[in-house]
Amino acid sequence: MANLDYLIPYEYIDTLQELFDNAPVSSYESVRQVIMEEFGRAPEELFDDFSVEPIASASLAQVHVAYDKVSGKKLAIKVQHRGLRETSQGDLFAVYCAVRVADFFFKDFTLGWLIDEILPQLPKELNFINEGKNAERAAQQLRGSTDIVIPKVIWEKTTHRVLCMEFEEGFKCTDIQALDQAGLKKR
Repeated sequence: MANLDYLIPYEYIDTLQELFDNAPVSSYESVRQVIMEEFGRAPEELFDDFSVEPIASASLAQVHVAYDKVSGKKLAIKVQHRGLRETSQGDLFAVYCAVRVADFFFKDFTLGWLIDEILPQLPKELNFINEGKNAERAAQQLRGSTDIVIPKVIWEKTTHRVLCMEFEEGFKCTDIQALDQAGLKKR
């Protein structure tokens, strides 16, 4: 919802923006367990220099840096927070109920349609194979562009809960100083 700044009032967006920078971080042991459950092997067996600390975290997953054991290429390893699949159905039901109650009691509350959009999408977002296929589809559609890079998916190290891609250096689009240093127009 925090990405819907063109639809939702500023007060909501301002509060929800905190979720971008203060998302929960899973422990390394939890990340290691997800990788063990998905591959039957520990991160250190699959990758070189798998970072214990994530470089980013969001509500569904966090990203760690590692290196390919054969090529030495830098990789981004997105690992779903452990237990998320199991708890998401209950969370969705709770949000659904809260939105429907707000819809019923507050006639000016017109965001009930959001839950209808979110409900079928979350299971798709929890499937990183789907995300990998979407990345490949985007890369295909944008081939030939010199302005856009879609990292390559490493399929042999990707599952429903782990997405492995080649690492692309970058910075947050809200980092004004980095935008200026890169010579990019903020508009």
